[in-house]
Amino acid sequence: MKTPFLLFLFIVGTEYVGMGNYVPLFRALPIALGISALLFLYILSKNSISEAYQYRQLKYFSLFIFLTALALFHGLIQSYAIDPLKQQIGYLVLLLVGFYIMDEFRKIALFAMFFVSMHIYLVVINFHMFQQTVRAGFFKAGYFLGDGNDFAWSLNVALPMALFLAIYFKKTLFKVAALGAFLVILIGIIGTQSRGATLALSAGLLYMWLMVSKKKVLGLVYMAIIFGVVAFLAPQGYFQRMETIKSYEEDSSAMGRLMAWGHATEMALDHPLLGVGAGSFNSAYGRFYRKPGDPVRWVSTHSVYFKILGEYGFGGLFVYLMIIFHTLSLNRKTRRLIEEAPGKISVPVLWPEYLNMSTIGFSVAAMFLSGVNYPHLYILVALSMATARIVSREMEQQKDSNSANEGDVSSERPVMEFR
Repeated sequence: MKTPFLLFLFIVGTEYVGMGNYVPLFRALPIALGISALLFLYILSKNSISEAYQYRQLKYFSLFIFLTALALFHGLIQSYAIDPLKQQIGYLVLLLVGFYIMDEFRKIALFAMFFVSMHIYLVVINFHMFQQTVRAGFFKAGYFLGDGNDFAWSLNVALPMALFLAIYFKKTLFKVAALGAFLVILIGIIGTQSRGATLALSAGLLYMWLMVSKKKVLGLVYMAIIFGVVAFLAPQGYFQRMETIKSYEEDSSAMGRLMAWGHATEMALDHPLLGVGAGSFNSAYGRFYRKPGDPVRWVSTHSVYFKILGEYGFGGLFVYLMIIFHTLSLNRKTRRLIEEAPGKISVPVLWPEYLNMSTIGFSVAAMFLSGVNYPHLYILVALSMATARIVSREMEQQKDSNSANEGDVSSERPVMEFR
């Protein structure tokens, strides 16, 4: 499956790099979506879709997309649900393609290398953005990475993969390259001066210390070194901006978030089952929830969770949280299975924990950004499911091998006794 795997990488690359910035044809035609659909049909011809739907997070993803489709009938502005629905279906197809195509750990490792390399490229071509004293401008990347906060969000997903590769590689040269990649991505995160991304980075490193590091004191030393690097490389104004986390009452951006979160909560209380409909938050805000003194302009929820709360209701928020919960849970379960067969599974025992580190970083940053329909979570779920599938298959093969060996021994015993 070399060609399908390369096509899968191509699709992910076109999304994150923003191929339309380079090739106008990609802006005019849904080429990546077309390739993804063809790959999906090819995979379905060789696999059963029921295998993928054994995983709970995929069931919750499908339910979430169904709730988006319902907004075509009940939403405040029903047509506003069309774009979210198309994006979610497209990324669900990408998730399924990745799940079936990454059928051995070698491919997962290659994907991690590709994903990290892609983010290094994005940091390098946007490096001039980190030199600015004022946080403004548009990052050259996929549509969901144009804002500095969104850009740093994606970097937080890639960072643990770079750290994993530094451990995974055997040759010193590759280890050094992976550590260099980690450093470049880290520079990108702090260069955006994103407060949400900094909190996500801290949460990911804390998870690494608690769940990955066996030597806690040494883990603290590593974390101190990382934060020392952050302090050394942080651009002018970085720490002043981080200080505003404590004095949020004086920060207009933070107060705008709190205002939007309050309105999203009001929407959910008024429409607890289905919310105001996918894509309809701003219309509902402007028509029914805006108070005197609130901004007249378009308002962003600046939170995945509050956006879902307002647009999907309490049920939709529960469904989305279950996707994250079951992804974290699956990775923990996968690690335990690997530990039960030391040295007999191709997947490194700590890889699921690094996936969880990425998921934690994604989830914390999502508290402050409103990209419900971004591909990050779909890719993390695909990696988690594919990893679990590989481990499960290799465990079954191990059991079959052991059973066969036991059968051979038992069949020989009567002969030996007879003799």
